[in-house]
Amino acid sequence: MDVAAWVRQHGGVVRVSRVVDAGASRSAIAAAIARGSLMRVTRGWVAVPAADDLLVGAARRAVVITCVTQAARLGLWVLDRGELPHVAAPPHAGRAPTTEAVVHRRRPLVPRHPDALVDVVENVLLTVANCQPHEAALTVWESALRQGLVSSVALKRLALPPRARRLLDARGPGAS
Repeated sequence: MDVAAWVRQHGGVVRVSRVVDAGASRSAIAAAIARGSLMRVTRGWVAVPAADDLLVGAARRAVVITCVTQAARLGLWVLDRGELPHVAAPPHAGRAPTTEAVVHRRRPLVPRHPDALVDVVENVLLTVANCQPHEAALTVWESALRQGLVSSVALKRLALPPRARRLLDARGPGAS
């Protein structure tokens, strides 16, 4: 198994346990790091040298890319991304990078996989609803719905808080 190729095919930044579960030995991972075809991000994560800096940073800081940052990465229309990336951290995470990012600390609508470095669209929309002004948030929500990344039917099934529910309802009765 070409460990670096496997990591590249799986997003470029991967938890070591996933690489081992895929069949690589820890010595093969160490050899790839020694050769420079992989780099150690933290004790539990590795990345290819050309990996996305945001993903590497998320793994290093134990956060998930979300809100307008992930919305833009998904190709959604975002009025203002701001200067700092938006990330999610568990509500009581003490080591989140508050000077390096806008850190959102709230429970996600959709549970996050422990290996996730980017948020799912439902969580992105919830975070946008709570972070952005109404019109800016509505723009992102409309973009996600028009692109088919999520349906209004699926969103209506979720326990949306009031701000998110207002955004969904703002689309009008005839919107899909």
